[in-house]
Amino acid sequence: MISVCMAAITPPPQLKSPLDFNANDTFPVDLTKIVKPITPNDAYVSCTVFDIKGNVVAVSKHFPKMKFLQEHGLYPRDLRKIDTSAVDVVPSIVIRDNCILVNLLHIKALVTADKVMIFDTSDPRAASRLGLFVYDLEAKLKAQNHGWIQQYEHRALESILINVMTGLDTELRQHLKSCGLILAELEDQLDRDKLQSLLVKSKALSAFYQKALLIRNVLDEVLDHDEDLLGMYLTDKLEKKNTKEERTDFGEVEMLFEAYYKQCDEFVQQSESLISDIKSTEEIVNIILDANRNALMLFELKVTIYTLGFTVATLLPAFYGMNLKNFIEESNFGFGGVMVISVMMALFITAANFKTLRGVQKLTLMNPGQRSRHVRARKDAMSNKWFFQRWRNIARKKKLADHGQREVVWKWLIDEKKK
Repeated sequence: MISVCMAAITPPPQLKSPLDFNANDTFPVDLTKIVKPITPNDAYVSCTVFDIKGNVVAVSKHFPKMKFLQEHGLYPRDLRKIDTSAVDVVPSIVIRDNCILVNLLHIKALVTADKVMIFDTSDPRAASRLGLFVYDLEAKLKAQNHGWIQQYEHRALESILINVMTGLDTELRQHLKSCGLILAELEDQLDRDKLQSLLVKSKALSAFYQKALLIRNVLDEVLDHDEDLLGMYLTDKLEKKNTKEERTDFGEVEMLFEAYYKQCDEFVQQSESLISDIKSTEEIVNIILDANRNALMLFELKVTIYTLGFTVATLLPAFYGMNLKNFIEESNFGFGGVMVISVMMALFITAANFKTLRGVQKLTLMNPGQRSRHVRARKDAMSNKWFFQRWRNIARKKKLADHGQREVVWKWLIDEKKK
């Protein structure tokens, strides 16, 4: 069986049971203070129902699932999308012949031409937000339209989208504030605790980005299908003024969804930009850490080179510590000679190692041998280019001189003919 759960609105003890409410009763105004989560059940769905006038006619009312599906022309797979066992982060807007099934964030609702059914939740965190939405939905449905008439289902959809976008905007502002503060602090000093906090914040930001992106894709998918936009005019179907095939103008609902699509797209772009800033900061931090690591390795290599030099310097005198005759101890210059040779060997070994280390430090795309050949080839090309340039200039000057001489001869011949 499929379990559907949304927030239950439990009345105060002095009130009668929520199941006893009808359209003529007056429900408490402050709905947000009595919203509590419910326990899911596989046999029924629990909903809070609004009538066409915006009044709460049933609170946490239980509907048998099969009867609920038959009355609204739904399939079992439609209820799976709002079931507690499903993944809540995947949003959906399903259009059927006589209803619209909405699943966006904490709001799971069924909208018809004359009523709105809000499914209860078992999540305590979503229960408080759902209570605020129920209060806003009641005010929106009871509001009077001035100058133009908006259909009942469109007012319900707009109230849902307003609540969803408000939640996304609030969450995005929190991410911008927290992540921006950590990034600003990391610019001054790298700290392990700040990096760990940035990692946690970046995970939460990635989850928000994925959530906003999925909602934007759902709105975009609705806008891309004209049949779905036409199917959202449930009032016309109920009153039989227009059928789905006869109506061709769906500009009202299209502008409604397009406005909130642009707003959601802005949230996606801002979160994507913040994620890019975090990734850039992580790359810079990795570069700094790599540079520090390389500096430590270089220092260790230098210490090793100096140690090797001193070791070589003590190697030669160590040979003379053996009790063997070498006839140098009888010489007056033996001690000084051994010292000079040892120091020279140490300096030579140290200098050779440092030269090799400097060669390793230079970052090139080719080895030293290839680089020297490349430089030599480039010098030869430059010299050849200079040689050919010089030869071309000489040839051009010679050509100009020959042309001048031809003009003088030609002029002399013409003058001779005139005479």
